[in-house]
Amino acid sequence: VSVDGSPWFSIREGLHMLQQKGHEVVVVAPEVSLHVKASEKFVMKMYPVSHTQEDMDNAFKAYFNITFEEGSFFERFFKTVEATKRFTDFCFSTCRDLLQNKELIRYLEESKF
Repeated sequence: VSVDGSPWFSIREGLHMLQQKGHEVVVVAPEVSLHVKASEKFVMKMYPVSHTQEDMDNAFKAYFNITFEEGSFFERFFKTVEATKRFTDFCFSTCRDLLQNKELIRYLEESKF
């Protein structure tokens, strides 16, 4: 499940706390994300995805720009639904790309992740 965006900030703090208590922390993340970045505090296992950073950034900007657009409630509502669908499609494709990455899945299984 994608935790990019604001949930990542909360999870990251929890990861830092686990690391401080001596746990080895491994983060599995797509190469394309909004906020998930490498840190010295944990090991990153990144995997390629079928969309670009530019695609994701544009979808994210479009989603939030709808708030400032003019138009009727229904026009903005349907634009919001469409933007949410595009953003959700990124989440689904990111999960699909992870599950189809046989090398990373093998690593996760062998390491009892």
